[in-house]
Amino acid sequence: MLPLIQRNLKLFFRNRAGVFFSLLGALISFILFVVFLKANMLDSWNQLKHPARMFDFWVIGGTLAVTGITTTLSALSRMTSDTERHVYEDLILTGLSRLKIQISYILAATIIGTVLQGVLYFVMVFYFNKTDGIQIEWSISLQLFSVALLSSFSAALLNFALVYFMRSVDTVGKFSSIVGAMSGFLVGTYIPVGVLPEFAQNLVKLTPGAYVAAIYRQLLMHDILKNVNTNILGNLKKELGIGITLNSHLTSLGQNVGIVSGVTLVLLVVIVIINTYYQRKRRVGME
Repeated sequence: MLPLIQRNLKLFFRNRAGVFFSLLGALISFILFVVFLKANMLDSWNQLKHPARMFDFWVIGGTLAVTGITTTLSALSRMTSDTERHVYEDLILTGLSRLKIQISYILAATIIGTVLQGVLYFVMVFYFNKTDGIQIEWSISLQLFSVALLSSFSAALLNFALVYFMRSVDTVGKFSSIVGAMSGFLVGTYIPVGVLPEFAQNLVKLTPGAYVAAIYRQLLMHDILKNVNTNILGNLKKELGIGITLNSHLTSLGQNVGIVSGVTLVLLVVIVIINTYYQRKRRVGME
């Protein structure tokens, strides 16, 4: 299985244009913030202490969440490509089970999502360090790496479940374009969650990416939020998606981690069930 993971990684990173376009949704959210959104947010929250640094951390969290979604989806297009070109059948002849082959795609996508989140993280931190003087402790960076790994695995499982039923690369490409455009809204990066209409806010609550973004923001903004007046702190967290409102309460860091972990476990079980079902169906058809 390890050679298959290495193969998928090599094929993905060899296609530089593909790597760039998988990052495009995240890059757009970052550029939109720097060019347009940041100035408006600074005007709206000018009563805060060091608002520029606060919003820098905020967009870093959202952009990393988008990166995990779009890059893993792009990586999993390899599975559809292999199916379309009948490479998948050749891989089965190597003696590996379908489940192990599918796991190799998921793990490769997880590694790709984690690595590219790390690359974009250091790019954004470098930029904001030069412009606003932000600094992040290594202990926080290590925690963020753990979140990147969890979010990439969760996104890879969800995207696998969706891509599994697509039979052409063209379909996956169109679907990726839609996801790339929507992901920035779903994690509250293009527009803060609190500004969205109620229907859109409820839709956001159904997506794991929103909770991933909340985890990132809670870790990155923990210290700077201590300087915010308690009278406006709750409204600030709600509007910026630093916590997700459930049952009239904002989710804590532990709750967000629990939700993402729970969704990941459910997705893993669903994928195993789907794989078992189709394997039995094929066996019945062969008898």
